[in-house]
Amino acid sequence: MLNENFEFNHRSIRSFTSYTCEVDGDTLEKEISCHVALGPSTERQGDSFPVYEVPDGKMVWLSDWSFNSGGPLDRSVSAGGSLGRITTESAYIYVLNCSVSGGEMEIFSPARPIRYLPGEWISICLHHMGGPVDLLVRATFRFTEVPSPQDRFETTVFNWWAKDKGDLFPGQT
Repeated sequence: MLNENFEFNHRSIRSFTSYTCEVDGDTLEKEISCHVALGPSTERQGDSFPVYEVPDGKMVWLSDWSFNSGGPLDRSVSAGGSLGRITTESAYIYVLNCSVSGGEMEIFSPARPIRYLPGEWISICLHHMGGPVDLLVRATFRFTEVPSPQDRFETTVFNWWAKDKGDLFPGQT
């Protein structure tokens, strides 16, 4: 279940398009594309936008995604952030960072597909950087949806950040 901020941002997504190909009775190939208005005149609650919730009994293998913003190329403004997941406990977890300049498009492919478990959301975290210009940012995801194994997955989440300049990462000396 998404928290209030994630719900607000999910409803802020301005378009969805999708493509699904049923490969066999258990396997679906999917592409989902969405766009978000981003900039000083856009209301949002945080930076994370939930895009797709993995259905119960399914697992997703994300293989590619692209990220672009409209308009002519403008390196004085950019949209950046990360590809991530929202866990079943409604926590955003960064997976990979990415960014594009205004009017630029990038296609990203991880070395291996990224696994998303039942109830998790494929999500993007967007940051507006540079001049006070509104951008339309589009993200497109390509993934395969397969049955989730009946075994229970054990996942661990670890977050640490320095509060002071001299703070060391746990285990550092």
